[in-house]
Formats: sequence, C-alpha cells, structure tokens
Amino acid sequence: MLLFKSYIGHSVVNLDCFMLHVNKGHQLSSFDSDANGLPAGSNQPAQYIPMVLGFLRRQAWVLGCTVVLAVSAAGLYALFAPPVYKATATVGIDTAKFQLFQPAGELIIDSSSAVESQLEILKSEKIALEVIKKLRLTDNIPPQQAGFFGSSKQPTEFEYTRQLLAVMQKHLTVKRLGIAWIIEINYESRSAEQSAQYANAFADSYIADQLDSKFQATRQVSTWLEGRVKDMLQQTLAAQRAVVEFKANNNIVDTGGRLMSEQQLAEVNSQLLAARGQSSEAKARLERVNAVVQSALASDNTNALVTDVPINDTVAKLRAQLIDLTTREKEWSTKFGSDHLAVINLHSQAMQVRSAMIDELRRVGEAFKSDYDLAVRREKSLDSQVAQAVSQSEASNRNQVRLRELESAATSTKELYENLNKRYLESVEQKSFPVTEARVITRAAPALDREFKSTLKILAGILGVGVALGCAIAFFREFTDNVFRSVSQIERQLQKDCITPVPLWKEEMDDCPARPRPPESERCLTRSKGPAWASVDAPLSSHAEAMRTIKLSIDLNCPGKGAKVIGMTSSLPREGKSTVAASLALTIASAGAKVMLLDFDLRNPAITRTLAPNAKIGFLDVISGRAPLADAVWTDQSKYLSFLPTITNGLFAQSNEIMSAQVTKTLIDKLRGEYAYIIVDLPPLAPVIDAQATTHLIDAYLFVVEWGATKIDVVEHALGRAPGILENTLGVILNKVDMDKLYKYDAENRSYYVNKHYSQYGYTH
Repeated sequence: MLLFKSYIGHSVVNLDCFMLHVNKGHQLSSFDSDANGLPAGSNQPAQYIPMVLGFLRRQAWVLGCTVVLAVSAAGLYALFAPPVYKATATVGIDTAKFQLFQPAGELIIDSSSAVESQLEILKSEKIALEVIKKLRLTDNIPPQQAGFFGSSKQPTEFEYTRQLLAVMQKHLTVKRLGIAWIIEINYESRSAEQSAQYANAFADSYIADQLDSKFQATRQVSTWLEGRVKDMLQQTLAAQRAVVEFKANNNIVDTGGRLMSEQQLAEVNSQLLAARGQSSEAKARLERVNAVVQSALASDNTNALVTDVPINDTVAKLRAQLIDLTTREKEWSTKFGSDHLAVINLHSQAMQVRSAMIDELRRVGEAFKSDYDLAVRREKSLDSQVAQAVSQSEASNRNQVRLRELESAATSTKELYENLNKRYLESVEQKSFPVTEARVITRAAPALDREFKSTLKILAGILGVGVALGCAIAFFREFTDNVFRSVSQIERQLQKDCITPVPLWKEEMDDCPARPRPPESERCLTRSKGPAWASVDAPLSSHAEAMRTIKLSIDLNCPGKGAKVIGMTSSLPREGKSTVAASLALTIASAGAKVMLLDFDLRNPAITRTLAPNAKIGFLDVISGRAPLADAVWTDQSKYLSFLPTITNGLFAQSNEIMSAQVTKTLIDKLRGEYAYIIVDLPPLAPVIDAQATTHLIDAYLFVVEWGATKIDVVEHALGRAPGILENTLGVILNKVDMDKLYKYDAENRSYYVNKHYSQYGYTH
C-alpha cells in the first residue's frame, strides 16, 4: 500500500512539472481543483506555458536525438526510395441520365451517402478481382522469395490472388471531387504505363459491375413481377365476379344512378304526402259544414247560414233567397210592423228557405264525410306501402354497403394489377436494354513525372513517428523520474517545509590554497577543500547562504532557552547529511555561537573521517568512562566549534542501544549547559534504526534529501516507519541541487534561480 501511495505521489509530482500549477507551500491535502479538474486559480492557459517549457528543457536532448534520427531516416528513405508514378481516371455519375423507364419522382437523391457507397464499391475486393481477371495477372505466378528460414516455393493461385489484392488496395486511392458526382480513381505504381493501365482497368470494371448489377436486379424484378401479375389477374377477376354475383343474389338493380327500392320509396312517399293533404282538406270541409248546421239548429240563428261561404250552387241560391227574404222582412217590419201579414209571410218564406238550406247542408255534409272517409283509407293504405318500402330500402342499404366494399376491393385489385403489369412491361424493356448512370469521363494516361506526394507523406510519417517516439520516451523518463526535483515538490509530497535548496558544490574554492593541518596534539579540525568548509572559505557563496538559512530556520522554530539539539538524518547513505551537518556547525561557529558537533553514526562515522581522521578516542570512550570529554573533543581555530568524533574498531550490532542509553542522555544534558547549539549527525533511517532511538535526545530533526537522486518512495517509506522523527522534523533540506537545472523543474519560480539576481551580493550558484 505504501509503494502504491509512493507511485501515485510520484505521478502527481511529475504532472506538476508539466501540467499542474500549485502555489508554493501548498500541501497535497489542501490541493483544490475547480470544476474542470484544474488547480484552483489556474483559469488561464498561459499559466501552463512555463510547465511545458520546463518539460521541453528537461527532455530537450531526448527529443533532439529522436528528431535527428527521424530526419536521418527520412533522408535515407528519400535518397534510396524508388520512383512512384500516379495515374488518374475520373468516373461521373449522371443522376438525370437513362430515366426512360423510371417513374417521375423516383430520381436518385444527391446525397453524400450515395457517393460514399459508390466509393466503397470501387474499393471493394469484387472490383479488384475483376481487374485481376481482366488483366490476367494470375497467368504467370512468380516463385516466392526465400526467407531466412525455408526454401522458395510456388504460391497457389489463391495465395497469389490475395497478395495481389493487398498490393492493389494499398496503391489504390478513390475520392470524390468536391461536392460533384465525379469520382477520381488514382493508382500508384513504379511504372507509369502500369499505373495508367490499372487505373483504367478499375474504371472499366466499375462500369461493367454497374451494368451487371443493373441487369441482375432487373432480371430478378422481372421474374418476381411476372408471377405477381399472374396472381393479381386472378384476384382481379375473382373480385369482379364477386360483385356481379352479389347483385344477382340480392336483386340489386341500378336505374339512373339509383336503386329500384329507393325510387319506389320516393314515389310512395310523395303519394302519401298528397293523400294526407287531401284528407286534411276533406276533414276541414266536413267540420265546417257540421259546425254551421249545429250552430243554426242550436240557436235558430239565420245569420249563421247567411254569412257562410257557399258550398255549392244550390246552397248559394238558397242563401241568396234567404238573404233577400230576410232583408225584405226587416224593411217591411220597419214600415208596417212585425204583425203585418206581409211581414209574417216573408218570415214564413224565409223559414222555409232556411229549412231547405239546412237540409241541403246536411246532404252536402254527408257527401263530405264520404270523401273524408275515402281519403283516410287511402292515407292508411299509403302508410303501409311506405313502411314496406322503408323496410325494403334498409335491406337494400345494407346490401349496398357490402356491394360497395366488393366494388372497392375489385377497383383496388384492378389498379394494382394495372400498375404491376406496367412495371412488368418496363422491366422487360430494361432487361433487353440495360443502362447505368456511371460513365468514364477521363481515361488515365501514363504520368510524365514521378509522384512526390506519397514520398512526402512517408517522410512526414517517419518524422511524425520519430517525434512521437521522442515524446513517448521523454514522457516515460519524466514519469519514471521518481526523485525529488523542486522545493514545492518536497512540500507537497512530504507535507513538510523545505527549508532551502543547498547548491551542488562545484569546487569554487579550488584556486584558494588549503590551510595547513595543525599538529595532532592540538586536536584541531582538519581543513579540506569542499562544501563542508564553504562557509569559512567562501562566506559569500550560495552554499554558505543556504547554511545561514538553515540556522535562521532553527532559531525561528526553536525559540526556547538553552542549547538547541538538532539531529541531522536522511533516508539513505551518501546523500550529504554529514557534510551539511559539518557545514552548518561551521556556519554557526563563524557567527560567534558555541556549537557542538556530534558524530552519532556509529556504524559509518563519515564526518569523523573528514574532520578528525587522526582521532584516537571519541564518543564511545567518553560514555564508557575510558576518557574524559575534554580529551576527546576537537575544535576549529576559532574555538567556537567543538567536535566529538566516534572511533570504532568494527560494526556494532546493538548501536541503537547506545543511542537510547542513559549515559548518552546524560552526556547530551551536560553539553546543553555548555553550548548554544548541538548538531548531531545521525545514521540514515532506511538501513538502520539508530536514529529512531534518539527521539528522547533530539529537540528537532533536519531531514536531508539529495536532489535528483533520492527516491520519493524510499523517503516516504523511511519517514512512515519513523513517526517520532516525522513529527519532530523541523524541515527538509534539498541537498546537492544543480542550480543551473533547477529552473527546469520549478517553472513557477524559474526567475527565482536566475544567477544575475544574486551576483551583485557576492555569490554565485
């Protein structure tokens, strides 16, 4: 699980160098992203330019080598590549041509899919096989060339045909010209005549295939239509026969566009309406005569007879006499009185006329009643006839619906038969005269000059492959570079502050003569050329400035009173922790503070071999009581730096017990009262556990990481197994940094490492 975590962390580290933008000092746990997966605050693509440039700078030699190799390969190919000739033939598709036998509205639709279909047909194996057959390419099969293993043999016709298909389809190019219905056929070959021959063969084979496909399709359609026409003829005759039989079985006769039952119903209905009118009229006359008679008889009212409308001539004459007598009676009664004999005679005559008139009205009433009864009987008779006609009409209507269905089916079947028969006749004509919409517009001719486009494409492909291979190698090196390269990388990966990058020592003081070694009795530290004495020999160098940065960090983060016990460790040997410890101690001493440098690396006392190679007694002798502390301590010329070496005669199996022993703690407590700083050079964490046994002695730890060499997973594993040291680690020191290359890995702070910014302060990288 820890290795997987290390690999993931390493991937994130390398992505930081190329794509991600993380503010300096951010930790992995506080890494924020926006909705697009980009770091928070990195909305502008221009912020990725430094990462890309840094990646290109780091991998420039890889990319350059691959590009040079690709260019060389492309040049060799261009120099020795055989000439290639290309011939072109064009085929046009006329959608408006040969529409003689096609119905209007069924024209070919001008769409890209239709042309693409024709392109695929041209590139198909069927057309290529037709070309092979037409050119008779399989007549002479050459023997197969022998390889490294095995002898040459004659390939079979099938094998040779498949080989020809692969070669022809490789050299054939078919494309559409713009949006026109014109297809361009290109064939490339090492022979100009052969390229033209093959291009024309493909065009001719395509036209022949179109004609053959048209003929085959027309023949199949014609055969199918012939059977369908026969079937539809039988169905049409059967449908018409069903209509005739249905009319005969149901007595359906069509007269003037109307059925017989409908015509009879209309006539009887009109007679019924007339009879009803006559009956109503007779009834009205009868009721009027009866009303007049009843009124006259009931009230002996003469006026009812006088004022009535005349019914016949007799009644009219009697009414005229009655009116005349009544008038004269009134006049004479006025003149002579009602008792006058003449008046009485007139009255008697009027009554006789009135009686005669009533009798005549009764006779007329009898006649009207007879007419009324006759009209009622006629009406009833017509009602029964109408009801019978309606019943017959309903049955006829039901039969009419069924008849219409049969007639509609017969009509549809007949129309379908006529259409199929028409199509059948057209297919017969087309089969005898097959046509195609495609035609050859331009035949291919042998090319006069060689073709360079294919060569250029191959050259571009070689260059592209070379560049792609270079990028792949560069990316592989980038993502497999599982080491620490920048300050922000350390802070993000280890979640600890990186105090300072310590520049790689480049023998800046080689020209300065080394001071002579003092006599052994003086126990003075041995001076040498190198980074350990940089703060003394080159106090204005960037290396010395890095040591002062470490001292300042110790002072700021360990503000307590008393001596500051600082443990210096790393994950693996040879990462420079002992050199940094010695250089830091010398820097503190040169500032005027008393400092004790302890070599607690009992199994590999490298700092002792550097500063006091002639020491005879040391740390082990002091804690065992064999020698006093004053006799074992070495000092520098300023007397501010004291060094307690470690002298061993072999490897200690239980060196960690010495680190955790009480005598060791007693020694540290004693030194706390005499010195302001105690720098302890501890063993690395990965090989041994001695450093983990010093947590009760050390106030804070400084962890040294070698730039470009220390593996990330090793550091994470080492610190993960030493939680006491991890919690008390003051910071990480990035050692042996090549400042001339650091800007390639820390694109964000690229300008921070520019040498010209610091040259005026007396030191360079």
